[in-house]
Amino acid sequence: MTRTWKSLWREECGTTPPVYRILVPDSVSPSVMGTWKARGYRTSAGSPAPVFVSPAMSRNIIRSNFVYRTTAGAGLTATGLAAVPTAIFALAGDIVATGIVATGVFGAVTAVTAGWTGLKYRRDPRRLSRKDKESAAAARWITPSDLGWIPGLTSGQDTDEQRLFHLAVVTARRIAQTRAWTHPILQDHVARVDLDHAVASIGTRLQELVELRSELESVREPQTSARIDTYLSKLATAFRSMADRVVAMHEYYEHLLDLDRQLTVLAHTEQSKVLGDRVLDVLSRTADDESADWRFRELNIEAESHADVIKGLLAELEETAEEFDDLDDLDRRLAQAQRDGSAAAGTPAGESGGSSAPEARAALEPGGEPVFDLEAELRRQSRDLHAHRRD
Repeated sequence: MTRTWKSLWREECGTTPPVYRILVPDSVSPSVMGTWKARGYRTSAGSPAPVFVSPAMSRNIIRSNFVYRTTAGAGLTATGLAAVPTAIFALAGDIVATGIVATGVFGAVTAVTAGWTGLKYRRDPRRLSRKDKESAAAARWITPSDLGWIPGLTSGQDTDEQRLFHLAVVTARRIAQTRAWTHPILQDHVARVDLDHAVASIGTRLQELVELRSELESVREPQTSARIDTYLSKLATAFRSMADRVVAMHEYYEHLLDLDRQLTVLAHTEQSKVLGDRVLDVLSRTADDESADWRFRELNIEAESHADVIKGLLAELEETAEEFDDLDDLDRRLAQAQRDGSAAAGTPAGESGGSSAPEARAALEPGGEPVFDLEAELRRQSRDLHAHRRD
């Protein structure tokens, strides 16, 4: 029987405070991600410890930059010190050739050194360009406070969205720490499962649900109470979709644990096979036992059976990965309904039109007419989804 997300949360992370900071991969450019990787920053959702944002992530606080600025500054200072006496004597009418030569030498050395260190700084893979700095400064991070969590014994609060995302983060970390996830047998499979994007997309959708529920409650009036309750019921449907994704992710983790055990047994079986060959070799050189070879061959059949079990587990793993990766239909429909909506009240559900954010907010004002029928829109998209799945 499949467990609920609340029971999983109590078992996995109910006694630990939420400490995480998850990067939304789409909020930064690929070049920034490459630079951060070259610097050794941890940005993966499967990192064993939370990521702490530092000012160095959006600046060029790197060794090549320090060397370039230091050598250029020292060279300019030396050139200036050599040029000051020459300039004073020149103003007095006495031009000293030695000072001019010294200044030129210092200037040439400064230019060559600064050019060399500057070129190395420009080619440093850890360097952020001006555009990359802007992208790094605008990076989005999902934190517990973004999902409505407030620490404290008396005035603290928590939300279901935060608990669900906490479970997703803990599950992702445990997935990345399993032996099977880093085993060569799953190399091609891991390349297809984008764990960072899966966790970040769950967090983004949950953050939208928290913000929408807060905005709906802020405009609740007696005249709009029934309408807001309807919208909140639709948000609850989207939340259940996110919960199904997290539960499927946990089932994927349990499949990895089964695969871990089988890989361990297979490794020990193969090792025992090697040891058995050594025992057989010793036996053949010390005793005359014709049946020993056949006995060891029968024992080696266990390795083949374990390999067959692993193949079956890999097939189940593929199905589970597709399940938690494709269970985002409701949140996609919700986002689509928020962006598009229907043309106006009374428009058939199959005909959709664009509506601006101010118009959607105006629908929640007391006495206002709804801009679109969210329930009808979700029903229509649900029928399209089911038809697509049947195809």
